[in-house]
Amino acid sequence: MSSILCFFHCESNTGYAIQRHEYVFAHAAYKITQDWDKIHFAYPSLARGQSDAIPTQVSNFAKLDFASTDTRHLQEIETYIRDNRITTAIGFDQPVHRKSYKYMRRGGVTKFMSYWGAPMSSLNTGIKLLLKRLQVSLIKDKPDLFVFQSQGMRKTAVYGRGIPFPQTYVVRSGINISKYIPDPQRQNQHVYELFDIPKDRKIIYYSGHMEARKGVAVIVRAAVELVARMGRQDVHFLFFGNQPGEEKAFDSIYKGTPAESHITFGGYRSDLEKILPSCYAGVLATTGWDSYPMSTIEIGASGLPLLVSDLLGVRETVLNGKTGLRFPVGDHVTLAEKLEYLLDNEPVRNKLGALARKRIESKCSREQQVARFVNALASI
Repeated sequence: MSSILCFFHCESNTGYAIQRHEYVFAHAAYKITQDWDKIHFAYPSLARGQSDAIPTQVSNFAKLDFASTDTRHLQEIETYIRDNRITTAIGFDQPVHRKSYKYMRRGGVTKFMSYWGAPMSSLNTGIKLLLKRLQVSLIKDKPDLFVFQSQGMRKTAVYGRGIPFPQTYVVRSGINISKYIPDPQRQNQHVYELFDIPKDRKIIYYSGHMEARKGVAVIVRAAVELVARMGRQDVHFLFFGNQPGEEKAFDSIYKGTPAESHITFGGYRSDLEKILPSCYAGVLATTGWDSYPMSTIEIGASGLPLLVSDLLGVRETVLNGKTGLRFPVGDHVTLAEKLEYLLDNEPVRNKLGALARKRIESKCSREQQVARFVNALASI
């Protein structure tokens, strides 16, 4: 059996966002090779050491930069691939064309899959799309398959970048479901004590980046709408993912309003699986691009309904009216109204949450993600 190379555009051991991909790459590669010694990982820099997500049985690590255009380094890539009898390559966020691809093929790579955690392009139509398709068809040494986390992101490849549909594939993200234990009655009060939240409030949860496209401002405005304008005192908004000081970007929206005491920014935490079951519902109000965020899977696995903006990619994270609710992109008023509906209808909330958990169990375990990854490679 020949070997498999998994490579990334970032330095080694960068943290959670990349670790979950490293886990899947490693275990899918093992499913195929059945030999840890035949699995290789490569990064532009190894200065940060080995990721905890990669099994300790993996011992082959190389400092290789596939974005390089330096001929000497590209020859090193070719030699490494040839010397280690690597015939399959899995790259993270690798574009249609790079100079290194020719050297990979010369070294012996016959299967090349690029796994994307973001959209490849904005959508195109007409002549522009036709030109994109022509451009892709003329590129010889490109990946054989482009894999995405959602149908929406796949669409950006086919109708944006011009990738032929048969050269695309969808593999949803997966999690360790056993870490997330639903608590429909919210009997665990730990989160209330941790953040000094009055226990008569129902907690609305968000976890993710604070950049504009994630729509945190929309959620904050919905909080103001609910508390200041609709008079709700039984709700509290809990945000996670903010670096120190990032929360100040939203001060002008809610500081000085009645909602101020109903909003908490909790920063980065590694124990969200303990916090989630005490929450009432999750929200994702993305206004720019997004794929199939891990936080949406964690929310569903915890038995919470999710309210999500009706946007390409993220809309797939809920079955509208069954595992959660969708609202128009950027519409904080409608979001507030839907939140009020759930606040006033706990049996509906519980039903949505229970179905969300079942959906995650059936579609989003790490084992299922690894299996789909193997199937994607087998399709090449």
